Amino acid sequence: MSDVVVFMNQNFPWPLVLIGLLLWTVFIWKEWSQRKERRFWVKLALSFFAIVSLIMIILKPGIHQKTTNGKGIVLTEGYRPGQVDSLRSIYKRIQTEAYSKGRTLSMLDNVDTLFLLGHGLEAFDLWQLDNKSVAFLGGENVEGWTSISHGSKITLGEELHVNATYVGPKEGHWAILTDNGGNPLDSLPFDEQEEQLFEFNLKPKASGQFVYHLLVKNEEDVVSDEPLPIQVEEGDPLKVLMVNTFPTFETKYLKNFLTEKGHEVLARTQLTKGKYKFEYFNGASKPIYGFTEANLKDFDILIVDTDSYMGLGRTSKEAMEEVVKNSGLGIFIQPNEDLFGLSKRQSPFQFNRDFVTELNLGDTDQSLQKYPYGFQETVGTQHILVDSIPVAAYVPMQKGKIGTSVLQSTYQMVLDGQEALYAYLWTQILNGIAKGRESLVDWNAMTQVPRVDEPFEFVLRTSLNDVEVITDDGVRIPLLQNSVVPTQWNGIHYPRKTGWNQLRAFNDSLAPFSYYVFGDGQLVPISKSKTLETNLREFGSENTFTPSVSRSNKALVPISPLWFYFLLLFCLGWLWLEPKLRL
Repeated sequence: MSDVVVFMNQNFPWPLVLIGLLLWTVFIWKEWSQRKERRFWVKLALSFFAIVSLIMIILKPGIHQKTTNGKGIVLTEGYRPGQVDSLRSIYKRIQTEAYSKGRTLSMLDNVDTLFLLGHGLEAFDLWQLDNKSVAFLGGENVEGWTSISHGSKITLGEELHVNATYVGPKEGHWAILTDNGGNPLDSLPFDEQEEQLFEFNLKPKASGQFVYHLLVKNEEDVVSDEPLPIQVEEGDPLKVLMVNTFPTFETKYLKNFLTEKGHEVLARTQLTKGKYKFEYFNGASKPIYGFTEANLKDFDILIVDTDSYMGLGRTSKEAMEEVVKNSGLGIFIQPNEDLFGLSKRQSPFQFNRDFVTELNLGDTDQSLQKYPYGFQETVGTQHILVDSIPVAAYVPMQKGKIGTSVLQSTYQMVLDGQEALYAYLWTQILNGIAKGRESLVDWNAMTQVPRVDEPFEFVLRTSLNDVEVITDDGVRIPLLQNSVVPTQWNGIHYPRKTGWNQLRAFNDSLAPFSYYVFGDGQLVPISKSKTLETNLREFGSENTFTPSVSRSNKALVPISPLWFYFLLLFCLGWLWLEPKLRL
């Protein structure tokens, strides 16, 4: 299908037409004496076509025609040369281009069907292949550390759990975890298998920003060294109110644990009706008899046994619930057998009897006693997991939470020498329920492996109407507000240095956001693995072309000048030969 003729050389169309008319007029004047003969009209027509041919050769006419672009090969890191040879044997003159991060592929204007070889394009470059049909053929297998997961930010006193996957381990090598100063903390041997999982557990002894290292060593040298950036925070001490009907070992050991961690604890134990024993630790000083909004709002968490919870009067219970809703107070109900039989009106929790009275956490053989119940799956109930096991749950109530547990006699862990497990367990439970620390800005990194001069995407959530983000160099970063969730803002920054970098909300000088930028030779297998996963999600793994193929374009195709040369030669030849034929 074609359209109207278009001149490719449009600089002198009208001057050429005028010159052509002038030449034709001169020719007519020259041959005017032969106007009564038939050959005059033949020569007149031939001269016209000769002049038109000459003008067409100069103007280069063309027509718009629909064309379908061809195929191309994009080579990315990790491609197999055999794949390229196979494709070139099938498609003889197929275009090939090597991909470079951050640069636009030059072949895209000429192709609409691509073979993508290797581990694929970086996520920030995938936009280049929009509206293209892509067959992702993959590449070489990624070997080394393909996954390393750990908490990037923990509270001092908590355990750090590092889980890693190594593809292609070699027997005789060792995985060694070292601290910020290079001191070995733990080590595990490699086995000869396709891939191997590793788990390291440690407890940092100081707060701050640290870079631990995961090494792979053989008998002679270090094979690889991957950094593990970690932020250890001091953690603000909690203000805890403990209320019990009578003293128990469970409350005693929990109180000792909280006190040793520096939390401000006020413990009230009922002696007889209307008489209480008060204990004050780490700054607590004022006794509390009845619950009011005024005397509860300053606490972060209320730990109350089931009997005391059920014995609250209407006024105290209403005051307690108001503080939960409006001030964010967390309530933890210490369970006993009576809790599991309460009705929906009496308790926010419902349970199913599961007849399981023991469970194990982590790699320890320590058995934990539990009540023979499990949490019923109800709307709003959120589980608190420890090693993927639900040990407690809470129900949100506006700003605060009410929670409880199914565990029984956890103090037995301390008696059995499992103080670390006891501390980890209760830290997870209480942190999950206690009043949250309010911040004007909540940050979330979207880029998993930040690198220099590559886009680092982040999201921040804030109730501020006018928020600005600046880097540690004082550079302002433009933000895009989410049209659906107006409290969410998206930003992109291109870091300039490796190591710890910092972003800060201009309106919130107390809440900086720190993130670690890796060097070019760090976490390379992980980056390759994530790039491969991203491209598999985008293009599939069937080795077939994605839909939306064959984009038809209208291209300006020039008419071959040979036609005009042949016509010009024929006309001039006839005009030259005609007088000689009359002789």
